[in-house]
Amino acid sequence: MPLLRLLLLLAVVTPTLPAQVTILDEGTFSRSVNGTRVGREDFSIRAARSTPGAVFVAQANVLEGEQRRTVVLNADSLGGPVRFQLESREANTVVGSVVGERQRSLWSGRILTQRRESARELPLPADVFIAEAGVVHALWFVLRFGQDRDVVLFAPSGPSQDTVRISKGSTDSVTVAGRVLEAVRWTLHDAGDGRLLWEIWLDAAGRILRARHPATGLEALRDDPPSETTSR
Repeated sequence: MPLLRLLLLLAVVTPTLPAQVTILDEGTFSRSVNGTRVGREDFSIRAARSTPGAVFVAQANVLEGEQRRTVVLNADSLGGPVRFQLESREANTVVGSVVGERQRSLWSGRILTQRRESARELPLPADVFIAEAGVVHALWFVLRFGQDRDVVLFAPSGPSQDTVRISKGSTDSVTVAGRVLEAVRWTLHDAGDGRLLWEIWLDAAGRILRARHPATGLEALRDDPPSETTSR
């Protein structure tokens, strides 16, 4: 067979491989404050090289009444932030946005509200993870990559950078949609004064089943068990 005909034949019969995307976790949290349901958080966390320098993409819609926050986080192979975007809406009106990008050890960001726009640049330490106020799903990166050492939690919409200590607790259980699921309770304490910042319950695959923020009374609980989660 002539070489040209062989190349044309291979072009026809060889399939085009799609970009590899792996879903690491997805689902919905019901959100409550001091026991009163206030909304939900729909999220997905994927392994996908859709952004230069990024390995993970986490996306979520956080809904409370007429308020909606749409969050997109691109993270590197160690869970550190590469890019961050947040858009806030009330009803159908955009009322604010936050964008930021990391270049080596420098974070460049912009915050836009209905009243003002501000830009800032600040240095970031190596062991830093995104922890936007009231957003639960991104804590997956903290627990996945930040164990066994002190790490920094960084909120792109505000000036806060908190150094926290992650501690593994005892085996526990979480009831999700009527099923009792095996879990391990983890805690995040302020490394300076010891304040309890978060309690987080993970299944055996490291997926968040429940999270609680004592200072605000916020609690997030999955609506449905993750796939292949052990129950008892």
